[in-house]
Amino acid sequence: MVIKNLFKKQKAPDVFSLDTLNPWRESLRRLFKNKSAVVGLIVFLVICFSCAFAPLLSNYDYSALNVTEVNARPSREHLFGTDKLGRDLFTRILYGGRITLRAAFMSTLLATCVGAAIGLVSGYFGRRVDFLLTRIIDMLAAIPNLLLIIVMEIAFGWGKGYFMYAMAISAVPKFARLVRANVQSVMGREFIEASRALGLGHVRIILKHVLHNVLSPLMVLMTTGFAEAILNCTILGYLSVGVNPPTPEWGALAYAGRSNMVSNPHIAFFPCLVIVICVISVNFFGNGLRDALDPKENSL
Repeated sequence: MVIKNLFKKQKAPDVFSLDTLNPWRESLRRLFKNKSAVVGLIVFLVICFSCAFAPLLSNYDYSALNVTEVNARPSREHLFGTDKLGRDLFTRILYGGRITLRAAFMSTLLATCVGAAIGLVSGYFGRRVDFLLTRIIDMLAAIPNLLLIIVMEIAFGWGKGYFMYAMAISAVPKFARLVRANVQSVMGREFIEASRALGLGHVRIILKHVLHNVLSPLMVLMTTGFAEAILNCTILGYLSVGVNPPTPEWGALAYAGRSNMVSNPHIAFFPCLVIVICVISVNFFGNGLRDALDPKENSL
């Protein structure tokens, strides 16, 4: 019986399964099993595509005045009603989302790329390079966000969209510090020493052995940073910083309806509702992404 079992065909070990060899596929599977993350992603994509295809969803001009339909309540003709100048509110929210989401995405993407590059260089080379870059990051983190935005708007032209570069500069330190800390935790491992012993260059070591170890926390921080950037854009729009009227923007639309909250609450309600739904959906997706990429932390 023992001899028979020895010659019996054995099942291949699970270590050679595709899920083990491809952790990103397993993370993606865990992500799509998270219902709240999937719902958040779908809701956010619906908002993005609605704003992108605004001309197909609305026949109105976002700046066209109509004195006969001032402060109209929601109806079939005007899904979200009209504002105090008779402009279709649904149309203005769609076109305003283009500006808000584009500025938030571009500032987050720029901050991620610059911060990741600084963090990689600082954490990998260390010593004097790390000391110099760390001091620069500390200086950037000490500058108030709103002050930097106002100075940049005044210097390069008010209402021309330069505020998103100031937002990116203000967000660079948190990305750089995250990447730097993760890179420093990797540098002491054996495979880094082995790569150096084999004569691999710095660029190849960073791309092959270091970068993929920081991608997971960097992606999670990017989603939370994007949600924060949306809120910052709306706050700036509420303060009349960023774009000039009649160009719509979510924060500016909410500010326009502040004086009619009692008589015409729909003017401020719908822009605020879209902002809240958008930020919550991004946060739901970010939480699901964090749990999918780091299930051990979620199980603790």
